[in-house]
Amino acid sequence: MLAVALGILHGAAALPAGAQSGYPARPVKVIVSFPAGGVTDVTVRRIADRFQGLSGQAMVIENRPGRGVAAAAIAAAEPDGYTVGVLGRSHLILHHQLRGALPYAPVDGFTWISALTGSWFGLYVPASSPYRSVADVVAAARANPEGLKYGTAFGHGGLSHVPMDQFERKAGIRMLHVPFRGDNDSIIQMLRSEIDMVVAGGSAMPFVQDGRARLLAWLNPERNPRLPDVPTLRELGYPYEVTAVVGIGGPRGMNPAHVATLERAFQQILAQKDTQDFLERIYQRPDFWSSEKFTAWARAQLAVEKDIVEQFNLADAAPKSAAGATPAGGAPR
Repeated sequence: MLAVALGILHGAAALPAGAQSGYPARPVKVIVSFPAGGVTDVTVRRIADRFQGLSGQAMVIENRPGRGVAAAAIAAAEPDGYTVGVLGRSHLILHHQLRGALPYAPVDGFTWISALTGSWFGLYVPASSPYRSVADVVAAARANPEGLKYGTAFGHGGLSHVPMDQFERKAGIRMLHVPFRGDNDSIIQMLRSEIDMVVAGGSAMPFVQDGRARLLAWLNPERNPRLPDVPTLRELGYPYEVTAVVGIGGPRGMNPAHVATLERAFQQILAQKDTQDFLERIYQRPDFWSSEKFTAWARAQLAVEKDIVEQFNLADAAPKSAAGATPAGGAPR
């Protein structure tokens, strides 16, 4: 353990690998697949701020929400290390939904630089809601099939739609899924009582804290130690979870030295206590993966997404345009 700790301290003091070669020599653009203000956007902006302190160069955030828009822009960029972006599950599932009709390969079309964080996801209702538990939701949905509406930020077949669909099937209920571009949009509509509930990440927690929303359950494998009284869906008999991976990747063919520079910088940033404290406050957790591990995850996850698409008939149900207004799949918020 001491050796590991000393290694982290040594790494934090060292220049990122490849920095001696002059990279980065100008700002690095980071394409974010969700609107400004969401938890992913806020997380990436925090990391970008710390990156400038390490490298001397800024990371400039470009928000490009929309169905497959960000992934297409990342894949089409020059592999010079100056355009990267958020990668996760979104374009992996979209590849299967559109039966392979994408202008890039879902895994090999990218350089998978590193995973950064994981998220806490919950099922939220407005404070005025009559539903005070998951059991209340189930009872109401059984009494009024498709009468309850829930929102997600990931579109049809996304990382929070799939476990909710599984939950509905096991509970013997049907609710109406309403997709949104980001957590903020869905939460606003919930607070306006336009929809009954949302599955969202840490973006919803300020509304719980100020009394405008209520958290019914976590869609994670375990309870959050900050709110230990809130159960998980698994504990309640519904073993379905949101698996969210927030990572950074670039176009295929990036210089390995540039990849190593970014990878090392992200590792250092996530080891900083102020970064960890910040992530905890917004219900994220540091979860650094190397480029090798992140790439292996993407290859394995592509097969998982194929099973999800087939199981839930998502290819038949999904819109066929890759540039529509609603994002599909599981890109982080």
